Amino acid sequence: MKNLGKLLEIKTLFAFALTSLLIGSLIQQYLGRGTTTPNLDFYDYYFAAQVVHDNPRANLYSDATVGNPQTRYAPIDSEISVHAKAAGVSGIMLYLYPPLLADIIAPFSGIPVYLAAALWRVLNLTLVFVSVVFLARMMRVPLLSFEFVILAVAGYSFFPIHESLWIGQATLIMLVLWTAGIAAYFDGRIVLSAIVFALATAFKITPVLLLPLFFICKDRRWIISYLAASLGLVAAMLAINGWQNISVYPSVMSAMSGGIPAARNKTLGSLVAWVFYGKPFDSDLALKVIANLPTSLLIMEKAVSGAFYLFCLFLAWRSRQIERASRAATIAVFALVALCVAPVSWRHGYSVAFIALAIYWVKSLRTPRPRILHSVLLTLTTFTFGCVIVETAVESPLPQICKLILAASWIVFTVLFSVDILYHAIDDGQTGFANGGKTEGVIS
Repeated sequence: MKNLGKLLEIKTLFAFALTSLLIGSLIQQYLGRGTTTPNLDFYDYYFAAQVVHDNPRANLYSDATVGNPQTRYAPIDSEISVHAKAAGVSGIMLYLYPPLLADIIAPFSGIPVYLAAALWRVLNLTLVFVSVVFLARMMRVPLLSFEFVILAVAGYSFFPIHESLWIGQATLIMLVLWTAGIAAYFDGRIVLSAIVFALATAFKITPVLLLPLFFICKDRRWIISYLAASLGLVAAMLAINGWQNISVYPSVMSAMSGGIPAARNKTLGSLVAWVFYGKPFDSDLALKVIANLPTSLLIMEKAVSGAFYLFCLFLAWRSRQIERASRAATIAVFALVALCVAPVSWRHGYSVAFIALAIYWVKSLRTPRPRILHSVLLTLTTFTFGCVIVETAVESPLPQICKLILAASWIVFTVLFSVDILYHAIDDGQTGFANGGKTEGVIS
């Protein structure tokens, strides 16, 4: 029992988690990329930006409202494909983001595509660092300290961040926006926080799931500011891109709502599908499956996801009286909740999970006696989707039940970790950085 107690000490668990991130980072660097095309997603943004540069009101969503658009390439006669072919790039996927992303990149779309991809990589590396700085400031970690170095190393070693950098994903924009919005709320800059989250919603719709949380907290300033900023951003896109693109985008989102039961899609809907079929699917098999998904399965997926989301809102309602600083940590947890209940949350989308993990590692390391269950869940969650080892095992020749368990561990630990934090929010709210921000380092 004494040896078990030492193994469960928070510093030992933290050392294990950090080591797993570092080893996983090396594995992905040299062994774990597979056949994924580098900058694959950036090319979508870049050539959509060229379309907007030529004609801001051009149709960005050609063929994206029928079937599941996440599984198809853009038609060869579409404007985005014509631009890609002219640059020597083939196989461009459909552009599925709101017009804002293409609008922002449009002024730079005259840069040669491969140079633009390199600059995009540099920008994303910078965004990760900025996110770490925001987190350090919020958690009172000095920038010139060993603790900050550990925080930065953990961020750059985090598997979803690695994957986002490799494929040129916009999720690192979401990472910095989520971090900035949470940090602003923590500092009492309510209006700024709301504006930042409105901007995040204009890139990817999932942050809108935060809105009920602020109704629960009766934070009228945040709600009004968020709605006003969102309306302003929609009006700006309407003025730039025209009614056609704005009116068609809800149909694009609807077309994506069926989900994809691929092992890389880490949502509750995928988990339900894996259990239904008795196995997870690779990307090719997933495309065949979604062509004939039973209606009962789709209903079950929505019911499970909806029930989990409502349960998390109920837990947030129970702890609605916690102070603002602790509520900021709750917002970070709802980033995980939103990913779990969305129809599609690819692994790289979990880059924003780094925020909650960093916050709760710091809180646990600063708490004299953190709860054992919480510490174990924190460690397992960090290991599972912060390290590529489990995901590599999912793609190995194991029995299907083993693959299902390994693939599901990502989702299961995310759900358990989120519920544990929200359930104990009142008790845990007065510990660590949320209690006015202790000045001790992450490791002391």
